[in-house]
Amino acid sequence: MEMGRASQTPAHRKTEGTRSNIVPAPIPLPAKLGQRIVKDMPLEMVLKHLNMNELYRLSWGAKNAHGEAWEKLKKEFDARLAKMTKEALKEGWLKPQAVYGYFACQADGDDLIIYENAENKKEIARFNFPRQPHDDHLALSDYYASVESGHLDVVALQVVTVGQEATERFEKLQAANDYTEAYFTHGLAVQTAEATANYLHEHVRRELGLDENQGKRYSWGYPAIPELEDHFKVFQLLPAAESEFGMSLSISGQLIPEQSTAAIIVHHKDAKYYSVGESRVEQLMR
Repeated sequence: MEMGRASQTPAHRKTEGTRSNIVPAPIPLPAKLGQRIVKDMPLEMVLKHLNMNELYRLSWGAKNAHGEAWEKLKKEFDARLAKMTKEALKEGWLKPQAVYGYFACQADGDDLIIYENAENKKEIARFNFPRQPHDDHLALSDYYASVESGHLDVVALQVVTVGQEATERFEKLQAANDYTEAYFTHGLAVQTAEATANYLHEHVRRELGLDENQGKRYSWGYPAIPELEDHFKVFQLLPAAESEFGMSLSISGQLIPEQSTAAIIVHHKDAKYYSVGESRVEQLMR
């Protein structure tokens, strides 16, 4: 599989000579590097990590509900969630599963080099992260120890899914013209995948000895790393996503099944969320 980067950086995103003022703070490498497979994650525990606001307001359509209308909807949604949770536990159509891994790494400018192990430092992958053309000039690579420093650092990658059965259930409901139930099924499956990612993220924090709120999770397709093509590299580093869970990627790098997420966990205490998009001023000047 091609590990290179095919896309060209747009002219307005080229930022040679700029870098944020982040000071890397490498942490000790775990005793075991490489992927770790979690085939059975307790659904009851995972669902405790649901973002109820996102489930009810975004996935289940109550975005603009307020006051009495919201209170009424919330009561209905609480009852619906309890019923769907009971069904999922009984029928097993939500199956949180994950593969994650720790890798020795170093930053090289905007790139993060992934090594086979800590001893031979053989490069097995290289992520090129877009840099902010404004504000702090951040790129995710800034949070890691550089090649020049001589220190090794560790990066965590994770892929989670709630399985193919959620998709099959959604498609069956659609085929039976039960669009309402299909809509709520889809919303819960997507948000359960996000809850699974949260649950695993907490586990990674504990294993790496990080503070409760230290370490941010960034997913491809979102503001800090908007392009999806690096999913191919993630799948090469975490092959169990395909071999154990039957996951795949579309030509453009979309995760299949849809109710899945992939992410990089940055351990640096100062890591924050940001966007590499153009600033409003740049947009107006172009």
